[in-house]
Amino acid sequence: MDAATRRGRSADERAARTGNWWLRAVLAWVLIAMLETMQGIARTLWLAPAVGDLRARQLAIVVALAIIFGVAWLTARWLHAPGARRKLAVGAIWTVLMASFDVALGRFFGFGWERILADFDPRQGGFLGLAMLPIVFAPWLAARWRGVP
Repeated sequence: MDAATRRGRSADERAARTGNWWLRAVLAWVLIAMLETMQGIARTLWLAPAVGDLRARQLAIVVALAIIFGVAWLTARWLHAPGARRKLAVGAIWTVLMASFDVALGRFFGFGWERILADFDPRQGGFLGLAMLPIVFAPWLAARWRGVP
């Protein structure tokens, strides 16, 4: 490939070629995790005492998804993940990291497996498992809304 062809490549193509998209996906997820942690603290301090713990955790799912879609929208260009497959891969990375983070945080705070798994089980009032599915599609949808290829 000649220098003129290399110069003509877009930043998205160069980033995709070098594989930086997955590192950017992890960095964006770190931002999501920080925002979700702050949301969890606020939920525990203010919402749970007002509506009860289970209801607060259920309501927090909506806020959590808004945070995730907001970060996906803000980082759509920066991620340099061209194409639907890469964007869905970013969403899959976020989903695995988020589920792992939720479980690890629950264990860190001393919750048993029964309580943690109940958060993922709609039959027990937990919507966390259902909330994981939209995370997979968040980067792809946000990029479409922003017109990012």
